[in-house]
Amino acid sequence: MNVDNLLKQLSTKEKIGQLLQLAPFHFNVDLKSEVAGRVRSLNIDTEGIFLSGSVLGIRNAEEMLDIQKKYLDNSKHQIPLIIMADIIHGYETIFPVPIALASSFNPRMAFETARISAIEASTAGIHVTFSPMADLSRDPRWGRVVESFGEDPYLAGVLAANMVKGYQNDGIEKVGNLAACVKHFAAYGASEAGRDYNTVDVSRTALHNTYLKSYKKALDAGARMVMTAFNVLDGVPATINQYLLRTVLRDLWKSDVVTISDYDSLKQVLDHGCAENEKDAAYRAIQAGLDIEMASVCYVNYLEKLIEEGIVDIQKLDEAVLRVLNLKKDLGLFDNPYKGASVVREKELLRSKKHFEISKKIALESAVLLKNEKVLPLNKKQKIALIGPYARSKSTNGPWSWHGNIEHNKSLEEVFVNHKINLVYTSEAESINQIEHSDYDQILKADMVVLALGENTRLSGEARSRSDIKLPNQQETLVKMSHTLNKKVVVILFNGRPLDLTNIIESDAILESWFLGSCAADAIFDLIYGIANPSGKLPMSFPRSVGQIPVYYNHLNTGRPLLETNKNNEFLSRYLDIENTPLFNFGYGLSYSSFIYSNLRISQLEFDVDTQLRVSIDVTNESQIPGYEVVQLYIRDHTAQISRPVKELKKFEKVWLGSKDTKTVEFSLDIHDLSYYDAYGNEIYDSGKFTIMVGSNSQETMKIDIWLKGVKHDYQKQSSNQSS
Repeated sequence: MNVDNLLKQLSTKEKIGQLLQLAPFHFNVDLKSEVAGRVRSLNIDTEGIFLSGSVLGIRNAEEMLDIQKKYLDNSKHQIPLIIMADIIHGYETIFPVPIALASSFNPRMAFETARISAIEASTAGIHVTFSPMADLSRDPRWGRVVESFGEDPYLAGVLAANMVKGYQNDGIEKVGNLAACVKHFAAYGASEAGRDYNTVDVSRTALHNTYLKSYKKALDAGARMVMTAFNVLDGVPATINQYLLRTVLRDLWKSDVVTISDYDSLKQVLDHGCAENEKDAAYRAIQAGLDIEMASVCYVNYLEKLIEEGIVDIQKLDEAVLRVLNLKKDLGLFDNPYKGASVVREKELLRSKKHFEISKKIALESAVLLKNEKVLPLNKKQKIALIGPYARSKSTNGPWSWHGNIEHNKSLEEVFVNHKINLVYTSEAESINQIEHSDYDQILKADMVVLALGENTRLSGEARSRSDIKLPNQQETLVKMSHTLNKKVVVILFNGRPLDLTNIIESDAILESWFLGSCAADAIFDLIYGIANPSGKLPMSFPRSVGQIPVYYNHLNTGRPLLETNKNNEFLSRYLDIENTPLFNFGYGLSYSSFIYSNLRISQLEFDVDTQLRVSIDVTNESQIPGYEVVQLYIRDHTAQISRPVKELKKFEKVWLGSKDTKTVEFSLDIHDLSYYDAYGNEIYDSGKFTIMVGSNSQETMKIDIWLKGVKHDYQKQSSNQSS
């Protein structure tokens, strides 16, 4: 298919249609009898619907085949629809939510999650997934933390890139693969006060050094689309933000991927006060570089008029349409418009035994053991009281698992019974108020109380911001009750964000399980009974209080930092009532093994811009229990043109160590690992002292200082160039 020739055959109206995305129901309803609701509100007729270029969301292969046939039967140029959907952490086999997946610190787990998601979703004829979400977040009040990879740009970027590779695999033209759309561009996770859709106001240096890095890694991995964010940046909605969509994406990054708005976000620029009407919104969007408009019709209703009036150059329209047509060509849709959709393959592949086994394997690496006062692993002979809202619940899929059916999941109670654990008492009580006085006799028979606590799945996700991030509904009273009865307490947490756990910190053990998907209960059982060894690490800091937020490990220093050497000084950057540090820090996570770090060494202490540094450290498992350890390498740039973070993750490796085993873990660093960006997106590096830190988490590390030599900057010339 020669898409350049095809473009020349299209009328302006037909071109504009390629930039419209609609939901499937538009192709199924009788438009003439539709008197209210979404069709009429969009002010679009049958002709406009059958000129649209893509569809948002499909239930199954049967629906896809029907809609594509109806569309092609009404299409003059036989340009097929692209079918897009939100496949976030699984299609029908559900994997751990992204924040949990990030806890695995295992890029291979991200790849496998995306790979199986693509295999299953493609059977329904889906061609593009709106994933990965590369939004960096430092505020656990924000509900969409559950879809993120946490607070660190390097970790988020590595995982986003591996998800792209998993979705797209050996080519988006092949059956079983999806094109990836990275979202939400940009800095959506920095919404003020953690309130969804709220204002974002970050500096350009923070944008380039922190918030843009993970999107860039996803694009470098080959992602074919970018979805804009709901928020403003520099006061301009991301959907019509020329700096993001042209200066950064097209000019700085040299990317020619398709851009798409989020749901109805182009029309929402009116509410932002950045367009007078939909015609003005259409003008600003096409000028900024927005290609596809999702679920609104500013382009359809006004772009042709803008071109006829000479306000918009038709070349901008042609560029956008050509990107869309090229994506359809690369997906192989001109050769096979029904690519992937198969009722037979759906039955064969969805929720297969193999897919469930991999889901469980990933779940085992995604839980984080936060505390263990020598009560875990449990003994199968112990009598257990299982209490809490998740004791019998199968709702472990988490948000954005719209094709996942929780009836295919098991509850903790089911798994305990299947393993013949002596459950002397089971209750879904959320607080002490829901436990009858007569129940205490049964609880007293238990050797151990296991509390399955957490947030309802509806408390995490889009539009699910919370100002209070403690456990809801007085669940902490169950911990106090258990200790009052002189019982040891193991807490299993089900949640989509870091929580304030100060009121349950007295628990004897805490396992952060997040929402682990289809095989959550089986994985949790294996972890708490020692069949598997916990290996997850926190991708996001847990605060001591909501008043600390945002609290994150890679913060900048201040002019009056709180240090061990100056704690007696009153005038320092600190709180009066709590410590500055989080309750649980980034990279933290316990194991049943005991790992010791020793012999940190580096290939040379002085180096220049052409040097490849080699960093090595020995890690020993001193215990009898084999397990995984995540070895983390951080750096600090002590002197630069701008203030640099006190610590930055630059490398990590997850290694398996047998009983009494020692391994040497090696990392390589080059000048790009030690550089940063200015406010214009230019890479900068400076001579001077750097500290290399390697350890088991962001707080417990061994250190060594090195020096970069021979870098010279003409600061006066650089300042002059930036001013011009």
